[in-house]
Amino acid sequence: MPTPPFHHRFLLPLLFMTSAVAGCGPDSVESSLPVAESGPDASADKAPDGKAPADKAASVFPNEPAGFTTVLINHADQIPATITWSTASAGVWRMFPTPPAVEVSSSTAPCSPPGSWRATYWKGMLAGRGPVTVFSQGTSGKAPESRRWYVRVCIRVGRNGGYENQATGTKLGFLSISDDPAKERCAVIPRIKGDAVQAVKSTWMAEVTFECGGMLPTILFRQLQNLPTGRPIKSDVWQVHEWLVDVGDINQANGSFKWWIDGKLVVDRQGQKFRSSAVTHGVYRWRWSPTWGGVQGVRTRDDDYFVDDVYISGYGKP
Repeated sequence: MPTPPFHHRFLLPLLFMTSAVAGCGPDSVESSLPVAESGPDASADKAPDGKAPADKAASVFPNEPAGFTTVLINHADQIPATITWSTASAGVWRMFPTPPAVEVSSSTAPCSPPGSWRATYWKGMLAGRGPVTVFSQGTSGKAPESRRWYVRVCIRVGRNGGYENQATGTKLGFLSISDDPAKERCAVIPRIKGDAVQAVKSTWMAEVTFECGGMLPTILFRQLQNLPTGRPIKSDVWQVHEWLVDVGDINQANGSFKWWIDGKLVVDRQGQKFRSSAVTHGVYRWRWSPTWGGVQGVRTRDDDYFVDDVYISGYGKP
């Protein structure tokens, strides 16, 4: 494959094929750091199917539209241990084994403590790589396509009050849309926006890219202006991220994407063309493949990326 390991391109020859290679990261991850920040504990409010009772739903999934159906909910109580499929009520997951992510305990994880996943950006890692690749989809073995997806993930990125960002930024993950799931060349990519120079800072701006392998133009969705907090992403702090994507109609610029952080809308893209005659599918997969930056830079410190909880729901046929 011509692209480097954990590069953000989507030329995947098989479903969920990762471009990681053995030896590009550490053989083990050091022991869990204490979690300094806390958030609301909603774990006791979950119903058996993973959704909150009706009287609690607004606080647990505050921006999930009415009528959406659960695709999966995974409380990060265990992590896939092999490259083979792992099927359960919490969804279908696959993790490439190198570099590894690990299961850790965090009593202050905001969505479903204490279980959480941790991957580590290691000192010396090159830009264009990432610390882990984990793929998810619904509880069946076939990617469950929808026209609209709501994704709520609880995330903490950084160490010791800061995070070393690459000049361009850090991809938080990928929402695969539009293209054939067997090729997976199109995605909406929320990211921690870089400040044009590699730096360690305590706060960051948000931005999103849409990339589609040249079949549709690459587009940047910028953070809303005049936010009460101009830099809503906090380093080394647990935060609740919500993403809502509508792929729209084929050959029509009526798709949309919204991003909330801790309940506050930070990105709102309307009138986006996400599909064409060549890419006609819906939204079907979340991929935790948090690539660090673009093409230049070498990390000077270790940082962690924690995931506490992944909830996905969908609505409508593509």
